[in-house]
Amino acid sequence: MHEVSICQSILNTIETELDSEDLPNIREIHLKVGTLSCVQPDILKHVFKFMIEETPFQQATLQVQLVDVTAECDVCGISFKVEKYKFVCPQCGKPTSKIIEGNELQIHKIILEEPSHEEVNK
Repeated sequence: MHEVSICQSILNTIETELDSEDLPNIREIHLKVGTLSCVQPDILKHVFKFMIEETPFQQATLQVQLVDVTAECDVCGISFKVEKYKFVCPQCGKPTSKIIEGNELQIHKIILEEPSHEEVNK
């Protein structure tokens, strides 16, 4: 299950990029996940919940935005949404392998909140 290593990479990246005192204030981590990335969003969210228990991230939730596959025609240059894995230009009918979107797995946004009074006075 590669979702475990993906979650670990997400947490490692955030730990590297943010100050350690900000980690408990993270409330949402937003990902963009392409349809072709072979990531199962439900499994990823489940693994994430398990991995953040008793860590500075324990208040965070993982939000996943699925990104459809978009390709660009090599012949006529138009961009189009790939339907049913048919990489064929709807304008000229030529096949293409030029993928613009749909492979990504990226941290899109992190939402932090100031700690509540209860959290500060623990």
